[in-house]
Amino acid sequence: MERDEKDRSRRLATSLALFTILGAAELSAASGPARLALDRPETGSALERAVSQAVRQAADKLDNSSCREIFSDFRDSSGRTMRENLEKLGKSPQGYLDHILFYNGYGYSRCDPRSTFASTSPGSQVVYICAPQFLEKQHREPGQAAVLIIHEELHSLGLGEDPPSSKEITARVIARCGQ
Repeated sequence: MERDEKDRSRRLATSLALFTILGAAELSAASGPARLALDRPETGSALERAVSQAVRQAADKLDNSSCREIFSDFRDSSGRTMRENLEKLGKSPQGYLDHILFYNGYGYSRCDPRSTFASTSPGSQVVYICAPQFLEKQHREPGQAAVLIIHEELHSLGLGEDPPSSKEITARVIARCGQ
């Protein structure tokens, strides 16, 4: 029994390492940021599939009214809530996800810290996905990857950081939307 557990753990670790290496290899071949083609994830790279799955899960979470309250919890530098910014754009929280452009941020300094899974600037519709970290997170904790997508959606709608800290934003998303 113990031997089976060790074999299973070893196979899982090997699979995860291979998944991460293959995903990073696919991504490092590209020059510059590549728009992730999320409309056909079955034909795309490991990163495209991972981001597509996380975006779908984020949209599912946003079907819940208590999760959508996250857009009233924070204000941008002008004092508007993210809900007001969505209304100004004429978008629903789920609809705005289709507005975001996900790019491969592998190799960019914004993705250098291993603790960074994705990055954007307040008000930008471009979100850079930090490939190796995001692939690992999506593989191990898919619900958490969806939380990260909602976190970045808030920034894309104008939410700055410090304050609130990145940890505070993520904790609030988890409290409203679940893991």
